[in-house]
Amino acid sequence: MIHIRPASAEDEACIAGIIRASMLASYALFLPAHQFQKILDMDRPAQVARESGPRFSMAQVHGVPAGALLLKEDYVDHLWVRPEFMGRGVGSALLDHAVDRARRAGFDRLTLDCLARNEKALAFYRAKGFALERVYVAATYLVGENVCLMAKALATD
Repeated sequence: MIHIRPASAEDEACIAGIIRASMLASYALFLPAHQFQKILDMDRPAQVARESGPRFSMAQVHGVPAGALLLKEDYVDHLWVRPEFMGRGVGSALLDHAVDRARRAGFDRLTLDCLARNEKALAFYRAKGFALERVYVAATYLVGENVCLMAKALATD
């Protein structure tokens, strides 16, 4: 069973670990070695967890931390799943949680960014109802990478 709960300050190391493991299982497959090494050198997972840890939502499977989500209003800023939980509904549960929270907050759509090279994630988001709005070139983090801005309309009741 997948349980979603708010993160706490004590989850910082766990969030960093989830991000790091997910990056190693995904980004390492498609990013050029020098770009991936830059992420590791700057310890981006720890930086994200330190800056935003308590604002994350955590997914647990039978009490084991399995994924993390950072939703900023109507924007999914981070969605990461531990490799051993990929394909087991954790990402879907986190994204459904984001849709529900955004809808309850009164937003009519949900957006996210995904690296254009991350074909597995793009397929996942498309399957969850997200559509490509535009492609842009990253100017800060992973400079020069093509990024897909995706959006999903949120039905109102």
